[in-house]
This record gives sequence, structure tokens and C-alpha cells, in this order.
Amino acid sequence: MSGFRQRTISREATLDGVGVHCGEPASVTFRGANPGTGVVFRRIDIEGAPEIPATVAQVVDTDRGTTLGAGGVTVRTVEHALAAVLALEIDNLVISVAGAEVPIRDGSFADFLAALEGAGPVEQEADALVLCLSEPLAFDGPSHQSYALTPAAGLAVSATIDFEHELIGRQSISVAIDAQTFRKSVAPARTFGFQADAEVLRARGLALGASLDNTVVLSEGGIMNDGLRFEDEFVRHKIGDLLGDLALLGARVQAHIVAERPSHTGNVALVRLLATHLR
Repeated sequence: MSGFRQRTISREATLDGVGVHCGEPASVTFRGANPGTGVVFRRIDIEGAPEIPATVAQVVDTDRGTTLGAGGVTVRTVEHALAAVLALEIDNLVISVAGAEVPIRDGSFADFLAALEGAGPVEQEADALVLCLSEPLAFDGPSHQSYALTPAAGLAVSATIDFEHELIGRQSISVAIDAQTFRKSVAPARTFGFQADAEVLRARGLALGASLDNTVVLSEGGIMNDGLRFEDEFVRHKIGDLLGDLALLGARVQAHIVAERPSHTGNVALVRLLATHLR
């Protein structure tokens, strides 16, 4: 018995836009689901509307975002929507996607959070699955990332990033994760990229839908957008991405996570390790 009830939403909510990587129109519709369903993506633009569970076992790519796949069908850039799902402790949800990618919206988590809050989260008559660590856990990622977890009464994340660009440098922040704090301190933070990388990424079929409307773009001397939403917007966005990947555990987590240079690849490797503690 966890003491926490599973949650879903009571109304549908739809968001549309463009995929940041594919550059094509896309939409998502959030629908409630029965207890025990978990979070499931459904590709409604494909015959038969194939489903892809939002679990770490379905991760097929972590290059510039997290991609899930099953039976040859994929859905790209799931992390922003899933971060909002985790922040609101929604356990059961069907996310219908029309397109190859979840729309990027303004590059932040805010629209997904607002849509799900507006859809009326409700408790269900079933206990939620909660991972409570009994002892500290440390993990080194594959590309100079490190993660340290300690037992806690709730979920908190402390993250540090380090980039050579003068507007980023070394940034650190700690956030206790609940809906209110996520809304204020993490949700508005946008994804970011470097102007110098644009040509190479597009040659690889990435960032085809990226623009100043959905990405903070850093040039050699500054940013190309009008301004930042936070002075440390970059590390705040990295925390949101970590939370979106953490949602792939399929359980709520009670721990303080300290992450050094978190990335999608490192985050997913961490979640795979945490999944062994659920068995």
C-alpha cells in the first residue's frame, strides 16, 4: 500500500503545432484512462492506431530528445508532455498523437501543464506505484554525466550543467517537485540550441521545425531571441527534461536526485537502473 491514489484526467484536452525535429504539423489529445493503464501513446495518424507504452523499455533513441517505439512505430520528443504528466502525478493517460512527433509548442513545458490541469485531474480507486529508496544510489552516465539519489519524503531535483558558451557557463539549481513549484520554476523554461549546430543538425534530419518561436538560439555573442525567461533558463529546462524521462519509470519517485550534466541518454540509463528496484 503506497498511501497514494492513482490519478487520471476527467476531460479531454488537445494541443497542436509543429514537430521541432520533423518540421511537420502534429497534435496531441490527452484522454483519461482506467486504473492500471499507465501512460500510453497512440499514433492515430497510422492505420490501426498502434499504441506505444510510455515506459523506459520502449526508448529507441535519445538523440536531441527521447523517442519511443514499438512494432516499427515511433513517437518523437515525448519528454515535454511527460514532464507535465509527472509533475501532476497523473498515472493513467492515453496520449493520442497525430504525427510523428509531439508538437514543440513554445519549446517549454507550460502548455502541456496547462492543458492537463485544465482537463481536471482526478483520483481513482487504486493505489499508485511509488518507488521509495531505502538507501543512497549513485550512477555515472555514459558521457560524463553523474547522478546521485538519496531517500526523501517527496521528489526533488538538483541539477548542474556546464557549457562553454558565456551565457550559460556553469549553472546549478535545486527544485522540490510539485505541481505549483513546477509551474513557477520549471514549466516556462524553453529548449535551447546553438546557431553553429543548425546546418549539421538539419543535414541529419533534426531541428527542421526549430525557430525563434520555440527554441532559445545561442549565437557566438549572445542569444537571437528577445530575451530569457530566467537568467538560468538553461538548467531549468534540463530539469524538466530529466523529469520527462523519469516519467518513463511508470511509477512515482520519492528521492532527491542530484544530476551533474544530465542528458537524455544519461537520464534514460538512470531510469533503467531505477526500474530494477521496482522488481
